[in-house]
Amino acid sequence: MASAADIGGGARRRARPGTTDADPPVRPVQPVPAAVRLTPAMLLALQAFDTAFRLGSFKAASAALHLTPSAVSHRIGTLERKLGEALFVRKHRQVQPTPAGEALAAATARAFAELARVAAPAEAVAGHRRLRLTALPFFASDWLMPRVARFMSAHPDIELVIQTASRHADLDSEAFDAAVRVGDGNWPGLVAMRLMDIRATPVATDDLVRQLKLRRPADLAHATLIHVTTFPLAWPMWLEKAGVPGLTPRHAVWVDGFGAAMQLAEQGAGVAMGLEPLIAGRERRGTLCRPLSVSQPTGSYWLVHRKGDAGHPGLRMLKRWLQAEIAADG
Repeated sequence: MASAADIGGGARRRARPGTTDADPPVRPVQPVPAAVRLTPAMLLALQAFDTAFRLGSFKAASAALHLTPSAVSHRIGTLERKLGEALFVRKHRQVQPTPAGEALAAATARAFAELARVAAPAEAVAGHRRLRLTALPFFASDWLMPRVARFMSAHPDIELVIQTASRHADLDSEAFDAAVRVGDGNWPGLVAMRLMDIRATPVATDDLVRQLKLRRPADLAHATLIHVTTFPLAWPMWLEKAGVPGLTPRHAVWVDGFGAAMQLAEQGAGVAMGLEPLIAGRERRGTLCRPLSVSQPTGSYWLVHRKGDAGHPGLRMLKRWLQAEIAADG
């Protein structure tokens, strides 16, 4: 027979060990998204920090973000108080990241770059896929650009964005899908596809070769050698390979890229270090020639991308197209 306590209240459940009848029922906790935990002020502070870290100063960050330097400093100061650690050592007209700043910058670089990559398709023209490629300037100007029209004709649904830089782009922190690099193909965490081997050899105009009577490496002592600041060992390595490591030329001029070096050489200003096979076009046009037969291996061009981007449709098309173009060159 039911007791009076049971009538109207339902049967009382047996309490679990260690609990009382007064304990509230256990309810699942709904996880709070990270985007909620990061307030707008915190996100703006992280943006200011990452920009100042990449550009090396609060002033440069303020210009990039269209803020005053004091606003950038205030946002970063708020972030430092929130974290309880200094992120920069303030110096005159520059800032030096602390170990905590370096660690945070590694995280913000990946996060902001990934956000930029995910958001990038929204910027593309409707019906097109956007592919962002960064390439070394000389490779871009002398090999890639003359062929881009063929790629666009074969793949009209790909919107190709090409940027050039003399340094290797950091694919972890920059919003590129792929990059053309020089090296040995060993970049941990990246997929590398060999494009072509590179050999360095002197190039000059036919007139300059005749004027200086360039027949052997030692004759370069009478020439002006054109150096590239980003590859300062190109000439010394070639001279050693050619058997004249101590050669001192009559004059020397330095420029910031192989493209500029080729332009100077085409004007008859001196002898530049050319890169095979990229000098083939200038040889066909007759603007430059190879006066000496010695060439020095200097690595290879590679197309690199993140492992997670292997399925990118535009990237797959680009890789197939590059392989076909290089095979056609023989």
